[in-house]
Amino acid sequence: MFSDREHVDFLNGGSVLAAVRRRLGELGFRDELEPAADGVDAVLHLTSGGGASRSYGVQVKQRLTAELATAVHIPPAYPALVVAPSISDPAADRLRARGIDYVDTAGNARLAWDDVLIDIRGRRKPTVPLARTAPRGSRAFGKAGLKVAFVLLSWPEMASLTLRELAAASGVSLGTAQMVVDELTAGGYLYESAGGRRLARGGELLNRWSEAYSIALGPSLALGEFSAGDLSWWPDSEHELRTAGALVGGEAAASLIDPHLRPSSLTLYVEETPLSLIGRHRLVRAEEDGNVHLRRRFWQVPEETAWSVPSTLVYADLLASGDPRQREHGDRIRTSDDRLTRLDRT
Repeated sequence: MFSDREHVDFLNGGSVLAAVRRRLGELGFRDELEPAADGVDAVLHLTSGGGASRSYGVQVKQRLTAELATAVHIPPAYPALVVAPSISDPAADRLRARGIDYVDTAGNARLAWDDVLIDIRGRRKPTVPLARTAPRGSRAFGKAGLKVAFVLLSWPEMASLTLRELAAASGVSLGTAQMVVDELTAGGYLYESAGGRRLARGGELLNRWSEAYSIALGPSLALGEFSAGDLSWWPDSEHELRTAGALVGGEAAASLIDPHLRPSSLTLYVEETPLSLIGRHRLVRAEEDGNVHLRRRFWQVPEETAWSVPSTLVYADLLASGDPRQREHGDRIRTSDDRLTRLDRT
């Protein structure tokens, strides 16, 4: 979300959205824009030359890959409109498949409602860079800041910890913990109460965190890709995995939340490469994507009863996979998992 001054810039020009609004005008649309919260950057009211109208919840993306297009959250109040400097064909295909309309600054667009159907493809990205505005809390969504936000989302009661305790749980410096708390407080995601800090707008924060995770933090966690001819062993290996210091993530962990899911891969979060597991189950290092993904555990909060990662990370992994099937799994557990539904109620 934007500060008051940034909203003035956002509405009046010098932004990706300003360029997109000019493109919409060239297509014969009249528009009215108003700032908004609750998971969208603005509400855009569009009216076609024929009088058909629709109000969109706008999501401004400075970068949009096919994987991120899979992870775009659809707000409940309005249909989503994604705007970006450039939307590639693969990203556009993902958005169309999900029924999400979009426009980029080159004029590529898909808008469909009532008698309106706009489908423009193949226009090249502008060569002149656009002015950018920095959303409030942008440092909190960098690699280190995301670790702190993950702890707050996964264990909201830890918001009341001292900064030193929060830093230790997140595996970051005290200064980073202070910066993240300050920025999330300024952004309305944390507030002070008689009992200490509390988390607010948890569902919106989860949306922002899971998208930023796929860009800034997730890729840096990779320890190795392996291939296994047989993955049937892992559901009965809780003790073995615990002994190896491995926590189940990704779609395998999602299947523990929803037993109807049938995972085709296994993601393990570990503090070091589990050589015993690799040898015992004949995991072979894969040059490209394998079906066993090893990732570094980045938090220091023990859950004695859990052998899978928190569902906040399961959800983010599913969205970051870029696989529409896993995205559907993510949407399903978002509405069925207690931890995630509590966040959406904050």
